[in-house]
Amino acid sequence: MNRFFRLALSLILGVLAFFAVFGFLATFEPLDPAIQVTWRAVYIVLFVACIAGLFMMNLPGKKNRDDNK
Repeated sequence: MNRFFRLALSLILGVLAFFAVFGFLATFEPLDPAIQVTWRAVYIVLFVACIAGLFMMNLPGKKNRDDNK
């Protein structure tokens, strides 16, 4: 994966992770408790997926042939 694509995808995943944090905080407003729990679960899953994607993409490991270009 080339550097530009990795940087662009990292920025997108970072923005989505911050969006999930703010969305999670927004669930503390007065809502029906069932709706609160549902949205909190959605935001937690989104945050964990984004952070996992960032780590998997940016940790050193096996290099592709495209990384040498």
